Amino acid sequence: MAIVFKLSSLTNEQLEDFPQIWDKLAHFLEYATLAGCYAMIWTRNEWSRRQWLRVLIVGMLALAYGCTDEYHQSFVEGRDCSALDLVADLTGGLFGGVVYAFITRILNRFDPVTPQNPQA
Repeated sequence: MAIVFKLSSLTNEQLEDFPQIWDKLAHFLEYATLAGCYAMIWTRNEWSRRQWLRVLIVGMLALAYGCTDEYHQSFVEGRDCSALDLVADLTGGLFGGVVYAFITRILNRFDPVTPQNPQA
């Protein structure tokens, strides 16, 4: 989150030193990565149940942070707040959640997680 915040603090002149990547692709990749980090809140065993709900939650967390990021960008010289950036943030967040769910499904197939029994 700190990296996203720092990048959104840079003015257009400061961003000229970075490789030129399409803005929406940058948002998509940043928030897919952020959602993957959010997804680690739950264990692999917890991801085995209701994956669609967890994907939705990490997507919404990414969108919520995207809203604060866009608000922050509105105060940076030469930058503005964009609804299309929020769409890219949400799409990236959902994609990151889906990828994480897919990876946990593969891991659980080849290395099953045994449910923990606290009374044993």
